[in-house]
Amino acid sequence: MKKILVASTALVAAGMITAGSAAASEKIKLNLGGYSKWWVVGAWQDDSFTDGINNTTAGQGDANSVDVKGENEVWFGGSTTLDNGLQVGIDMQLRAGGTTDTTNTTGDTIDESYVWISGGFGKVIVGTENNGTYLLHVTAPDAAGNWNEGGVMMGNLAVARPSAVSTLPGGNTTAILTDGDAEKITYVAPAFYGLTLGATYVPNATEDNQNVWGTGTPGTDNQAAEIYGVGALYANTFGGVGVKVSAGWVTYDIAQATARSQEVAFGTQLSYAGFTLGGSYRDVSQNANGGVNSVANANTASGYGWDVGLQYATGPYAVSLAYFNSKVNGLTTTVDDDEITAYQLSGKYNMGAGVDVLASIGHIEYDDESAKTTAADANHNEGWTVMTGLSLQF
Repeated sequence: MKKILVASTALVAAGMITAGSAAASEKIKLNLGGYSKWWVVGAWQDDSFTDGINNTTAGQGDANSVDVKGENEVWFGGSTTLDNGLQVGIDMQLRAGGTTDTTNTTGDTIDESYVWISGGFGKVIVGTENNGTYLLHVTAPDAAGNWNEGGVMMGNLAVARPSAVSTLPGGNTTAILTDGDAEKITYVAPAFYGLTLGATYVPNATEDNQNVWGTGTPGTDNQAAEIYGVGALYANTFGGVGVKVSAGWVTYDIAQATARSQEVAFGTQLSYAGFTLGGSYRDVSQNANGGVNSVANANTASGYGWDVGLQYATGPYAVSLAYFNSKVNGLTTTVDDDEITAYQLSGKYNMGAGVDVLASIGHIEYDDESAKTTAADANHNEGWTVMTGLSLQF
């Protein structure tokens, strides 16, 4: 895989050299884009769980069940065409307030930042962007754009996830997100009769860190390192039936002196007359000392997840129903799995260009492997969430 990526980069460089002068007629001018989503969220979960983690008497000290949550990003991007015909561009994405995930509580940050070169050979992306398998992945549809790891409920932001319950790497999603937005090189080939191929090389999955040694301590880094991945997407229409099929594979190390870990992901969507039926699957096999899913290394995130959903859209309206389930090797030395199950009904009404009214209602349940045998309240939680919001795209 590394040889393929190096060869692709070399071809790009060779094209720039042999094409003669490559001076742009003018500098890149940045344009603004992005979105702003604000939700009014109601969430109701098990009293036994909230009483357990708050150490309160039943019915006392419960958390507020209603809140306002937002997700906002401002995009800065632009490109220019060189005299040799190559296009060169940049993209930066600023988290602009309302972020609710626990990994970004210190302030608004640049989420993704990368440069790209595009031409007849395809597109090369260098920087902090999702890997090629993620960019080409297909999942169950959701009318409100409120599904997968970015959703309010699916992002574990509405109903609390017990700390003992493990998720797939990257969260409740079938997309391969183990490397997050770590610095990487991604190549996406031109579409050929509906088929698009992509490949990614990640030298080290330590995100937003300029140390070549990862965290800066040689020999001690155990994060998913030196990731190779390939992905494919086929999209076409036959007699009014739209078809999308995706597949992805990555391999990486999670610890020294171990066999390489593997992940695979598949997805498909069929659409006809406003209906879209889709689903996806992801399998994670992480190798720590002792092997895949070994009791001695129960902190690995080996497991699988899948989803399925149906959406109907007509005019400005869209409605969908989706289901998700994952089973992941837990943190204890039992042989059982942590399990997360969720289903969600979503709707959207388009009021005008870039202005949508959104709504979702869903249920999610978290089961730690130990809770299945001991019924421990602190390791099990479930609940309902109802949310409505406004989405503005600019």
